[in-house]
Amino acid sequence: MDLPSGYGPDTEIDDEGMDPVWKQLAAILLARIEAEVYPAGRAIPSLTQLLQEFGVSRGTVLKATGYLEDAGFLRAVQGRGVFVLPKQ
Repeated sequence: MDLPSGYGPDTEIDDEGMDPVWKQLAAILLARIEAEVYPAGRAIPSLTQLLQEFGVSRGTVLKATGYLEDAGFLRAVQGRGVFVLPKQ
C-alpha cells in the first residue's frame, strides 16, 4: 500500500503538505478504520459528510475511498453507502 505514514484518526488535511490531498485523506480514513472509529461492517460517513468535514472536493473523496476499496478495506454498496470490510 502506497500511503504516506504519520497520519492518525484526528489528523487534518494539509493543503500545503508534501502528500497529495487524496492520499492524506485515504491515510486518515485508514487510520480511523484501524482504530475502529469506523468498525468493520459499518458504513463510513457519507460523501457529503466527508466533504464537509475535510473541505475537499467530491473527486478527492471518491479517489481516496476508491483507493481503499481497491486495497480491500472498503466496499461500496450502491444506494446504501461505503462499508468497512472485516480485517483479512
